[in-house]
Amino acid sequence: MSDTKGDRFNEGKLRWSLVDFKSIEPMVRVLEFGAKKYSDHNWKEGLKTTEICESLMRHLTAYLNGENNDPESGISHIGHIQCNAMFLAFMMRLKPSMDDRIIYRKAYNVFDLTNKDKP
Repeated sequence: MSDTKGDRFNEGKLRWSLVDFKSIEPMVRVLEFGAKKYSDHNWKEGLKTTEICESLMRHLTAYLNGENNDPESGISHIGHIQCNAMFLAFMMRLKPSMDDRIIYRKAYNVFDLTNKDKP
């Protein structure tokens, strides 16, 4: 067998070897919990981005206040935070109509409640 190596052109491609998959297992556990509570992939139907952020903040503040696991699911708050971050990324990428943030328009000193012309 030869010691030569074949060519691979991986420039600009994702380096999945940088991900610690064990660290995202809590996120998968939360997804499994949600699949039982609601249904598989229910979240992909669409969730308002402010609701996602509110949930993320609830889990983040609970974690910062010393609580490790969510009382309802028994799963790590970190897993819930990871899930909500993924949900938010998904909505912004594939369901932009779910973006219901109120944007402050500094130039006009007003709040834009219509979400038109987001920066």
